[in-house]
Amino acid sequence: MGTERPALPHETDRLFLTDGGTETWLIHKRGHELPNFSAFHLLRDPEATEDVRSYYRAFANIAIEHDTGFIFDSLTYRASRDWGDLLGYSSSALTDANLQALELYRDIAEEVGMAPHDVVISGCIGPKGDAYERNDELTAEGAQEYHQAQIDTFKSADADIVTALTLGSSREAIGIVRAARTAGVPSVISFTVRSDQCLASGETLREAIETVDQATDSAAAYFMINCSHPDDFGPALADEEWVTRVRGVRANSSSEEQCTLVEMDGLDEGDPDELAGQHARLKAMYPHINVFGGCCGTDFTHVEKISSALQGASSQ
Repeated sequence: MGTERPALPHETDRLFLTDGGTETWLIHKRGHELPNFSAFHLLRDPEATEDVRSYYRAFANIAIEHDTGFIFDSLTYRASRDWGDLLGYSSSALTDANLQALELYRDIAEEVGMAPHDVVISGCIGPKGDAYERNDELTAEGAQEYHQAQIDTFKSADADIVTALTLGSSREAIGIVRAARTAGVPSVISFTVRSDQCLASGETLREAIETVDQATDSAAAYFMINCSHPDDFGPALADEEWVTRVRGVRANSSSEEQCTLVEMDGLDEGDPDELAGQHARLKAMYPHINVFGGCCGTDFTHVEKISSALQGASSQ
């Protein structure tokens, strides 16, 4: 693929797509068991790995068709120390799993013929504990110590950026931003907003973003929202300066509570056309937002419709 570095979303107005609800798709559409919601564990199985490859190829081809950038967010959401321990991974085996995941995306990008400037390789980080519960014992210092090893691995693998998904507190976000700064790699912080427009910590989205920026000298490249539906996170946004720090959304397919979507027997795919329309209206209100993907219940069908709606709205 060469050594050309892509422009990152906060460095350009270009539209970027990313993937959807990887774990829910693998569970409900391909029948894979994900112990502790750990998709990276599937890379030990060649047949399961091919399902992962086909999933990301579909998204990459949408990006090619729509002439957008594409962010390969690695399936390493659970590939950190505590979760790895639960799965029986040694420290070295966990490092190898993170490296393998990032290399997978470079292979896929080359396979489908993506130009280097269209490809952003993102090392994905999940929270230390349960994403939907308060973790008041975790300090910013503890979070930095915990996440540093995984972020250092992403840096060694030459990731373009690290993205922390489904965070529920500013404290953990601060630790991740500091760890990324120490490693010398740009960081993205994505918070989950509940139906009361607050994080699990009780902070509003504005409070969380401003707290992280104040504690880190605005070191995060940008912020996102994920694992929430537009009905829930939409009212948390406002025509105010702090919202310019939000550059991306990865919405759930349904407005059901997040923990319900993860645990339900079937897959609630919502209405992809309605979701796409909501994204087009969001883009019209906040044109600086330029990263779009999906979360629980979504797949390439939703992201293709979202991209079409965004581009259709921009051409009017």
